[in-house]
Amino acid sequence: MFTREGDKGDTSVVAKRVGKDSPLVNFLGDLDELSSFLGFAASKIPWPDMKEDIYKIQIHLFEIGEDVATDSQKKRITEEYVKFLEERTVAYRKESGPVKLFVLPGGSEVASAIHLARAVARRVERGAVKLSKEIPEMNKTIIVYLNRLSSLLFAMAVLANKRLGAEERYYDIGKYW
Repeated sequence: MFTREGDKGDTSVVAKRVGKDSPLVNFLGDLDELSSFLGFAASKIPWPDMKEDIYKIQIHLFEIGEDVATDSQKKRITEEYVKFLEERTVAYRKESGPVKLFVLPGGSEVASAIHLARAVARRVERGAVKLSKEIPEMNKTIIVYLNRLSSLLFAMAVLANKRLGAEERYYDIGKYW
């Protein structure tokens, strides 16, 4: 489907027209990209716990977009969302055990897909920080949420490799091959 309304380089965001290159539209596009990478990762994940967490996070990303794009005083992203991410991270880290050194993204296909989503989540977090300077009244809990999200995705990727018996590779500072 197409409307032709954006053919001149602008788009509608909550009943107002803005340039497609605006920081807000950029951020919303990055959220969409992150949700797509999460959907791809979920398609590879064989475990219900991780799949359900990812599906819940995808809903949260839509709520972040709504939170940022509307002029409403109602903040959709709260400390409860952050708490969910923290609790899930702790649970996954408990199962995976301690992580040594710096993990190189990869191992299994499942972990690689999750690492891709994690890297995009970091970019979205940087975009949120930038956007918060453009929109001072932006809900700052969104930045905290996105910071915790990348931690959760890292924990999921490490655990995915452990559950699959895939070798985890590390970068050891000062040692080069």
